[in-house]
Amino acid sequence: MFDFTVRARSGHWVLQDAESGDLGAYDTCDEALAAAGDWMRLIDMPWPVLVCDADGEWDQTLVEPTRPH
Repeated sequence: MFDFTVRARSGHWVLQDAESGDLGAYDTCDEALAAAGDWMRLIDMPWPVLVCDADGEWDQTLVEPTRPH
């Protein structure tokens, strides 16, 4: 399934999947988490995402799938 990580890297935030690698780079952590939510639509359920900030501190958040408008 998905194993997402959002990492601060070189002034931007990178959304990564364990199997697919980098999925995109974003200006903010919130934008990267929103992109992860777009991927969650495929499984239609909340999913945990690991977040690593620029200081190397790790946190985990639950991302809801993006709902169609």
